[in-house]
Amino acid sequence: MPMSKPFLKFQEWSKQYGDLFSLKMAAGNLVIINNPKIVQDKAVPVLQYDEYYTRWRKTFNHILGSAGIKRLLPLLEAEASSLCQDLHRGESSFKYRVRSWSVAVPMVATSGQRAENLPPGFADQFLHSQEEMLRFLIPGSAPLVDYFPILKYVPEVIAHWKKDARRVKKLVRASAMAFYQAGREQYEQMSEDPGAVRVEGLIARLLREQNTPDVVKPERKFTALELGYIGQTAIGAAADTTAATLLTLMCCFAAFPHVLKKAQEEVDLVAGKKPPTGDMLGQLVYLKACISEVLRWRPVTPSALPHTLSQDDQYDGYFFPKGTTFIANAWAMHRDENDYEKPDKFMPERFVRHPYGLRHDNDTPTTEEDLERSGRRALYNFGFGRRRCPGEQFAFTTVMLAASKAVWAFDVLPPPGGIDLSIETGYKDDIVAEPLDPNVVFKFRDASREVALAEDASRTAGVAREMLG
Repeated sequence: MPMSKPFLKFQEWSKQYGDLFSLKMAAGNLVIINNPKIVQDKAVPVLQYDEYYTRWRKTFNHILGSAGIKRLLPLLEAEASSLCQDLHRGESSFKYRVRSWSVAVPMVATSGQRAENLPPGFADQFLHSQEEMLRFLIPGSAPLVDYFPILKYVPEVIAHWKKDARRVKKLVRASAMAFYQAGREQYEQMSEDPGAVRVEGLIARLLREQNTPDVVKPERKFTALELGYIGQTAIGAAADTTAATLLTLMCCFAAFPHVLKKAQEEVDLVAGKKPPTGDMLGQLVYLKACISEVLRWRPVTPSALPHTLSQDDQYDGYFFPKGTTFIANAWAMHRDENDYEKPDKFMPERFVRHPYGLRHDNDTPTTEEDLERSGRRALYNFGFGRRRCPGEQFAFTTVMLAASKAVWAFDVLPPPGGIDLSIETGYKDDIVAEPLDPNVVFKFRDASREVALAEDASRTAGVAREMLG
């Protein structure tokens, strides 16, 4: 099992062993899927899709679904304007600013409070706990006890993974309880004065429902810790992929100036002399194509997240016992020469010509309606099936807003040492792939745009304050 960027080796092995192959991991089985047709068939059940999971999914859709995004759009826009205001100041690294921005809006949606109103270090605490937890999900990096259960009896003085697991559990639990407390404060505020806040956070909403007679049965209520985990997971579903996507997008604009120029021309045509707003996003076809191509060319989760069978199953003559772990290798799926012209080349125009960026000389449908009916997906960064990441649409919309304002206001230039976009040498070896050194340079295109951006930030911040009370 390759320990470093295993998706690259999985792609190599797929050419030798086929689109579906398995690895024996001690007492467990790991199956690698390298072709989207296999996940399109929807024949492989993954994980338990029980009532408890259904409740979690429903709560996520409250803020991450279409209706939630529409309700939160003014807050998304305010945070995008705030980010762009910070890009040229140089007070902290571009990467740090983007990561802080990526948690700001889902944090409001979850806790009902903006970052500046929360305790110092709140966002940093979450980001740290998230990074530590995700390390356990990297294929091949899980403790050996996952494959040899008898190792759970090994003393902690020898089994260092026990100490690591306890430390990470403590971090994650502390972060979850901080989210619960923030949401609880909003719930209490709204209970005293229902008209004080226009945007009810997710945790406050769940508390209100659970404390309303006959709305939620007592045995189905979430505990305080579960509510905290819901808030934590909702933010994690949106933040990591959002940050990684915007970081790579800006690096691509700096590395491919002709792409940036075309995106700027489109935004200028749509928005004119003021920064673009949320209601203009549907007109930014080329910018949307740029983001889609970033997600194809440098997928933020190249191996997606592992899925585990909840029961024995068969597919195309193969038998998979309960407990088999599946990994959908998005890296390989996005590089199939039968689907993509010159797959290793960064070409946003492929998503202008075809809604899914596919070649026109194959049998794939060319309309989004027919593509959806076929089971095909445009991108496989966010997983597949019922366990697909619920933050996909939220992440895309958030990146669109920030990117549209950024390319309208700035020229994006490479740093003095240049940009390394090689997946082998320029990207983190982690469950979420992001550039190692994304600190590009932002330069206002002209003085009038600096003034207009400041006015836009002031306007959107005022709207956000009014919504949050």
